[in-house]
Amino acid sequence: MVKNFSKHSLKHRIAKEIRKLIFEGKLNQGEKITESQISQDLGVSRTSVREAMLQLELEGLLVSSPYKETKIATISQEEVLELLIPMRVHIETFALKKGFLNWDEKTKEHFKVIIENMKKAVRFEDISTFIELDIEFHELIVTSSDLESVIQIWESIVHRIRLHFLYQNSKSGTLQKWLTEHEELAQVLMSGTSIDEAVSALRNHIVETNIPDVYLLE
Repeated sequence: MVKNFSKHSLKHRIAKEIRKLIFEGKLNQGEKITESQISQDLGVSRTSVREAMLQLELEGLLVSSPYKETKIATISQEEVLELLIPMRVHIETFALKKGFLNWDEKTKEHFKVIIENMKKAVRFEDISTFIELDIEFHELIVTSSDLESVIQIWESIVHRIRLHFLYQNSKSGTLQKWLTEHEELAQVLMSGTSIDEAVSALRNHIVETNIPDVYLLE
């Protein structure tokens, strides 16, 4: 862990470090986490750790009860099937409809770069990097809409999406399959010929790349 923090944005720096440990799989779902241990590991005050942990609770990454222990958040099949997937479909397809016709070559080049980096992650069997690229791919669709309200809704659930990808994909281990699915979607999106075709492809991608493996979640 990083032990030298400046006083500036200390809470955010601590939160970033804990977040990194979660998404790298070094802190597991349901695992207990304490202010005292984090404070000792990072060499910072417990007050700053407490503030960081409260931020992570708001992000849905930690769960705590008054006067009880704090744990790394879990994610259920029910949440994924009934909440996350439907929300993603609505958010991403709405953003796509609003932004698709205004995409420029810079946006399309960004998709190409993500796909190339995904290929590298597959080559090195780097699942954590692939997950971040997966998030970046879909986030590009959202942010390219230039709709602040839509972007804010996405940001409110993106860490739960990351947990979903982390816990489900680490068990399925089908990187090449995910790469192929994103390549196919990117091809449709970058062709720019039909917004209806693009929306249909995106909706099918979100559903069909997740539901077959959702049983892997506990």
